[in-house]
Amino acid sequence: MPEERPDLSTGGVESTTAMGANALGTPIRGYRFTATFDGLGTASFKSVEGFSVEVQTTDYREGAFGRLTVRKLPGLVTFPDITLTKGLYNDPELYRFFSSYLEGTTLTPVNAVVRAFDNAGTVTASWSVKHAWPSRYESSGLNADSSDVIIETLTLVNEGISRDLTPQA
Repeated sequence: MPEERPDLSTGGVESTTAMGANALGTPIRGYRFTATFDGLGTASFKSVEGFSVEVQTTDYREGAFGRLTVRKLPGLVTFPDITLTKGLYNDPELYRFFSSYLEGTTLTPVNAVVRAFDNAGTVTASWSVKHAWPSRYESSGLNADSSDVIIETLTLVNEGISRDLTPQA
């Protein structure tokens, strides 16, 4: 007897081990990616973290005559800071970007697109970041007993992040 497949049109969930045209396939790997910023260009990073969205809840008290209940209502949507890390190079590109906000020469937030690639270099997923601006720059310390690469970290405040339904090439 053939295996029954869930009907996706009625809310069924497709299995990652399913075969056929509607199979989900292999999960996307997160080790090949770039970030492109308006006015800064495209850069490769060691890591990009902070892709999340949270809807806060508001408690609303309702009920009477001995039965009080708390009803949860949707509240503000918040987006955590995004942290970009990369090896330090001779060109202080990230520091110049941060410094322009620090010195007040640039006050306009920028948009960004983070793209993940497969081994063939095809974009497999992308995320759009809205109205980002740098709030923190950090460089790892120096140590004469170590041969580690100096790492620079840039923290971006943002007003929205969303996964693009169709990856941006």
